[in-house]
Parts: sequence; structure tokens; C-alpha cells
Amino acid sequence: MAKALIIGYGNPLRGDDGLGWHAARLLADVAAAHDAEVLTCHQLMPELAQPISEAQTVVFVDAASEGPLGRLDWRRVEARAGQAAFAHHVSPESLLGMARELYGRCPKAFVVSVVGETFACGEELSPTVQAALPALVKRVDDLLAGNI
Repeated sequence: MAKALIIGYGNPLRGDDGLGWHAARLLADVAAAHDAEVLTCHQLMPELAQPISEAQTVVFVDAASEGPLGRLDWRRVEARAGQAAFAHHVSPESLLGMARELYGRCPKAFVVSVVGETFACGEELSPTVQAALPALVKRVDDLLAGNI
């Protein structure tokens, strides 16, 4: 398993909600430079707890729906125990908690997001979110390099 894990998630058929998938493709070079694995999924699922437990650092990439359009945000996330372990959709905090409870390891983790403009049907990102992708890639690179 790679020392870092990048998880891009969202619905790639719902406009800006597909940010995680688009970003994952662009993060291939960053991933290679940091011995990182890149995964994509429609939503976070309990099954991700196992690969998360094997990483030293995890970066979750997703679209946000609130705030100024195109704003890049990032935050550190901490494990939260006691969440519904059998739910079909879980938060990054819950996944970290599951990794700790089930596998005894909880890596350092971050969420990186861009506030989306449109979540209508379609495979393309809005121009606003598309323009934020280079800054997102740099932010993930900086997080994995320990520069932030």
C-alpha cells in the first residue's frame, strides 16, 4: 500500500459534483511524487476504512455546495467514533474512526474541496470549478509534502 491515499469522490454525472473524479485524474503526477494511491468513488463507504488504515496521510477531494462559487477550502479532519458503521454513506471523520476501531490505525487526513456552481446533469465541470483545479492540485501536493 502507498504511504498516502487520495480519494476523489462525488457523482461524475452531476456537473461540479464530479470534481473528485476530475481532480483524481489530474493528481496522477502528484500521487507518483508522493508514493500515493488515487481512488475514485461515488460516495464514501465503510469499505474504505481498510485502505485508509494502511496510509500515513489521506486526502479526501470533493465538491462543496455552500460558500462563494469556486472557493478552494481545505481542513484537517479527525476521527469520530461511534458513527453508524453499517450506513451506506459515511463522512471522512467516520471513516477515520472506523479505521482506528477496526484496524488500529488512524492516519493524518484532510478534506480539500471547491464550492460548486452547478450540480445539474452533465459530465463537465463549470468554468468556475474548472479554473480552481490547478490550485486544488497544488494544495494537495503541498499537503502531501508536509508544507502546510
